[in-house]
Amino acid sequence: MSCIEKLLKRREKAYFTVEAALVLPMVILFTTVMIFMAFYVHDRCIMEQSAYEAALRGTGNNIKDAQEAYKEAQLAAGRLTDERLFAIKNFTYSVAVTADIVRVAYHCEINMPLLSWLGEYVDALNFSIDAAGEAKRLRQVQEIRFFRTINGKGLTGNEGGGTK
Repeated sequence: MSCIEKLLKRREKAYFTVEAALVLPMVILFTTVMIFMAFYVHDRCIMEQSAYEAALRGTGNNIKDAQEAYKEAQLAAGRLTDERLFAIKNFTYSVAVTADIVRVAYHCEINMPLLSWLGEYVDALNFSIDAAGEAKRLRQVQEIRFFRTINGKGLTGNEGGGTK
């Protein structure tokens, strides 16, 4: 092997080192962003599902008044998200109960690297998650009577299954 061939092989190795030094930081940055995007999607899904489930728990069969519905939904809203969210900060939730609806809303800010830096250059970015769920409060006895009336059975129909 001649001296020129050895020199060319060294030069090729040097090119690979320079290319790797330029590409590797971009690969690491892309991988980190993808991991945090997965955290964001996970947290958003958990919050949306938990909001709806907490609202449903506030409409249970054993709940008699709005105060009980509020307590049940408030308790469920905290428990359903406890230690299940990864990339958030300033997490808050609220519960509102009316005569007809239980509504649970979550709000938080996204805690990802480089977002504050990106926010300096792009004004219209919103780095928060808002998720809400609501469920209708049903009065079971009234609903059953209403559907029996719709079906034409009324309250004097043959509900017991026996013969007249």
